[in-house]
Order: sequence, then structure tokens, then C-alpha cells
Amino acid sequence: MKKIFLAILMFFAINAMAQQEQNTNTKLEALQNEKNKTALQQKIKVLEKGTAEDLDLLIQYYNNDSINKAVVTKMLLKKYPDSQQARMARMTSFLNVKGGPEEIEKSLFSMIKEFPNVNLDMEKTLVALAYAEIPDSAKAMSFINSMEDSVYKVAAISMMVEIIAQVNSSLALNIATKELERVKKIKNQTNLSSSLKIDPKIVYNEYINRYGKLLFNAGKDEEAYKYITEAYKTMKEKDEELVEYYALLSSSLNGNYQEAFPVLTKAVEKGKRDIRYIKQLRICYKNLNPGMDADAFIASLQQRLTEQIKSNLEKMMVNEAAPDFYLTDVNGKKVTLADFKGKTIVLDFWATWCGPCVASFPAMQIAVNHYANDPDVKFLFIHTWENAADPLIDAQQFLSKRNYKFDLYMDTKDPVTKRPPAITAFKAEGIPAKFIIDRNGMIRFKLEGFEGTTEAAAEEVIQMVEMARK
Repeated sequence: MKKIFLAILMFFAINAMAQQEQNTNTKLEALQNEKNKTALQQKIKVLEKGTAEDLDLLIQYYNNDSINKAVVTKMLLKKYPDSQQARMARMTSFLNVKGGPEEIEKSLFSMIKEFPNVNLDMEKTLVALAYAEIPDSAKAMSFINSMEDSVYKVAAISMMVEIIAQVNSSLALNIATKELERVKKIKNQTNLSSSLKIDPKIVYNEYINRYGKLLFNAGKDEEAYKYITEAYKTMKEKDEELVEYYALLSSSLNGNYQEAFPVLTKAVEKGKRDIRYIKQLRICYKNLNPGMDADAFIASLQQRLTEQIKSNLEKMMVNEAAPDFYLTDVNGKKVTLADFKGKTIVLDFWATWCGPCVASFPAMQIAVNHYANDPDVKFLFIHTWENAADPLIDAQQFLSKRNYKFDLYMDTKDPVTKRPPAITAFKAEGIPAKFIIDRNGMIRFKLEGFEGTTEAAAEEVIQMVEMARK
């Protein structure tokens, strides 16, 4: 999960550095394409004596040269410790830390000792979020409360709440409610924060957007509507979920059927199966189309999605013999393809640190539930490409905390080849990687990555299974 944390935090720094990106890319290409060795060395010497941006350019140039990259990184941290580039270097260093939050915390304390006069709020957030994942909210808040930048504190709390919500939505809502007064203090601030130059308006809007969604998911509609409406009317860039929540609540609480109808129609047409959406779309349709059959309209939307998915999947079907692979179950027992002879199986290769893998899990749980009583369909959730000291415990705890009911299998590294055998046999280039294998041992579908809505993705898996069974 550290990579996810870093990606979230990088938003702030990358946003500030975006204007420099094009120039940096041009200079990097020029450096990489320099064929004259003497000229290249002269350019490198000039960059070594230059600005933080110059040193960062050199770090990128030395990306595949760990020794020189480390040397230049030290130069950057020593000469420009307050720069955005130095901050990114410190944050990136957390990715090399082995172990849990305690080890990440030790790394932070070393930074505090080395850079006593530098703002380390972003670095502290990585530690806070590592504890949030446990979730240990008290420990996470202790690091957030030690931050200097009052606006960034709110941003850190918002990120912490999002992490905890994946494990314990009630706890996340309690924390978000408790911190609401602190958040309101930055509502009318117009200047960027003094320390990290963070826009308080963006931070405030993101917080109330997240808070409104937590209230909505807890069934507190009237209270949720207050914050959802505020976020909807003030945010320039509205995420799809915010637009849908506003449509549902504004129609159910204020009778805003005309505006909500196309939004809810689109949501259901794209695969939304949440009973609240279906119910509210039915109400909107009946109010706008008296005497018409709302259920037939909704069924047509759902059927349209199914037919579209089937049409797309027909182009993706393959007929390849599945490789002979082996895994171990949670008890250490070795299993192979032969153990599932006669069944249609779904292999889902994943890892705890893989953001798209985790994003796909709600859809996969829907698909698993769909076939819960079907003995001829088997789902194997295969943990691979591990980076934890104890991959099995890491995977088990991860799934348990999020209440996923998956059959877990392990694709641990072979002691001789040093590679995980199963995913290597399937030649997957990335995860999540899914393979649907029919009862004759033939791969019928294979795909990597995750995109789209949860419901549509679940329907896609279900239709792949059904097509593989025929």
C-alpha cells in the first residue's frame, strides 16, 4: 500500500511542479541523446552546480544507475532540503523500507534528526497513512497533529479517513465528524497555506465531498445532502460518484426529477445495481412519464448493458491451452490445474500493494457471490509478486480487514528461479491479471488491469464465465 500512499501524496507536489514538467522532459531528452562524451560530461558538471531542478534532472538521467543516482540525491538533499524535489526524494525513499508502520516511523525519525529545520509534513503523512491502514487512528492522528501546516493537516486527515473507510466505514465517519470543526476553519481562507503552499479551497472541498459520501453510505441522507450539495456547487471538477449522489439525493429529498433522471439513467445503464439507484430512477421515471412502465424501462437499460458486454467479449475470446501451473493454498498444500478438472475457473492474480487490484475487488466479490452456490465455478484469488516479509499473513489480514470472502492461494517465489511460478507460466505483464479457463482446461478470456464501474466489471466477469461454460 505504500505505493498507493505515495501516489496520493504526490498529487500535491506534482501539481506544484506541473509547469516545469515539459521543460524537464525536453532537457532530459537532450541529455540522453548527447553522443559527444566530452560535451555530456560538461553538461553534467554544470547541472551538478545548478538548481534543485537541475539536480532532479540528473537524478532522472541516472535512473538506471543506482550509484550515481544516490550520489546526486545526496547533493540535492544537502543543498536544497526545502525544495519540492528534495521532498519527493525523501518520500520516494519510504518505498525501500521493509516492514510495517513501525519501520516506516523509524525512517521518519531519522529524517527529522537529519533535517531538523525542514517541513516534513508530507513525509509524516506517509507514516500516518501506514498506521491508518491497520487501522490505528490514534497513532495516525498523532503524526497528523504534529504537522506544521494547518491546511495540509486537513488534507492528511481526509486521506486518512479514505484509507480507514476501506476497512471500517463507521470509524472513518466518526473521525471525519469529530474533525469537522477543524475543517471549517479553513473554509473561507483564500491564501495558499504558509508552509506548503496548499490551496485551502481545494482541500476543504475534497473533505466535504468525502464527508458527504460517508454520510450517504451510512444512510444519513438529509445530513449527507447538505455536504454533497455544497461540494457539487463549489467543485469545478466533479467526480462521477458526486454527480450521482447529488442526483439521487436532490430527487429523493427535493423532487428534482428532471435534472436527476438522465444522471440516474446513465448510472443504471452503465451497470449500477444499487437498490437505492433503481428505486429512485423508478420514482423519477413515473413522475416524468405518468402511466408508462418504469420496470420495463429499467430492464431495457440493464439488458442493453448485458448485450453490449457480450458483444465486446465475443471479440476477446481465445482458445488456448492453459499452462501447467502450481499454487499453494492457505494450508501450504500444492494445487495444480488438474485439481479443478471439469470446473470453469477464474484466476485473479493480485497483490496487497496493487491499487487496481484492490479497486477491482468489490466487483469480484459481486461475481463470487453470484456463483456462491454453483459447484461448477471456482474462483482462485492468487497473491503474487509479494513484497512483504510474510506474504500469506499479509494477504490474509488484508482480505479479512476488508471482509472479502475470497479463496486465497499463494504464488510465492520459487527458491531456485526466484520467480513466482504461476504468473510466470501465464506470462502476465501486469496485475490484476485475470484468466477464465473452461472445464476442458482451455483459456477463454485473459485480461489485465481494471477500469469501469464496479457493477459493470462484475457483469463482465459473470458473462465471461457464462460464455466460457458454453
